[in-house]
Amino acid sequence: MEIKARGPYSFEETLRYMKRQDDCLYTVKNDAVYKAERFGGRKVLMKLTAGEKNGVRVEVLLNEGAALEEIREYCIEWLDLDYNLEAFYAFARKDARLRRVVEKRHGYRMVGKVDIVDAFLWAILGQQINMAFAYVLKRRIIEHHDHHVEYEGGKYPLLPSAAEIAAMRGEVLRGMQISGRKTEYIHSVMHSVDAGELSKSHLRTFDEYDGMLKYMTGYRGIGPWSANTVLMRTLKCRNAVPVGDAGIKNALRHVDGMDAAPSRAYIDKVTGAWGDFGMYGTLYMWEML
Repeated sequence: MEIKARGPYSFEETLRYMKRQDDCLYTVKNDAVYKAERFGGRKVLMKLTAGEKNGVRVEVLLNEGAALEEIREYCIEWLDLDYNLEAFYAFARKDARLRRVVEKRHGYRMVGKVDIVDAFLWAILGQQINMAFAYVLKRRIIEHHDHHVEYEGGKYPLLPSAAEIAAMRGEVLRGMQISGRKTEYIHSVMHSVDAGELSKSHLRTFDEYDGMLKYMTGYRGIGPWSANTVLMRTLKCRNAVPVGDAGIKNALRHVDGMDAAPSRAYIDKVTGAWGDFGMYGTLYMWEML
């Protein structure tokens, strides 16, 4: 099937981003992305390639009975294809910093985390460590459960459920080089996701970003950075900015030619001006590193 984005979209930019990551939940090879997923327990393997202008082609290689419309909606959400990117570009072209990068990365959209289990797991593992090692830890958890789709001799991993992760023994997680504190956070948050308290459907009942942020940060292990990471990647809160993010700090220091790292007040002033474009302002600011 062919899926058209709402406005500019570059599959090449998606590939460029994905190739930089070490996320075991998708595989990039020969300019295609392979992704295994479950839809109501039915396993699916997708192959994504460049489509027509501003589009992506999705080929379903294996399907245990999921509706094609479900798969289509998943891809739209995953690649943020229904977002009005031109509105952000109109704003960014008037911003002294952002206008430097919007043409260079034209058509670049947020690659999300459709499953909130993935989002929370990443938001905890990624706290105060480099991203390369965070991906190693994530891979260890996923490989421990060994859920996957097999196709033509290859294995394509599937994410374990919140209940499965919550049930992992502390010594197993610590044996993966996950700290004792993060082990506690993972157990607590995954129990809350499984119970519905931090489920995607429950969080979507909040009318406003501020309400969601306050609610999420009330849980142990979820600070402003972690909460905003989930709000950006999964709940698509357009004004979400990951408070305290090192990437934003380093990008501003570089772009503004500062000798020292900018203060929290300085960063808040810059990102606060982005308003409802905070999510994409963050995404494109990272590209200046």
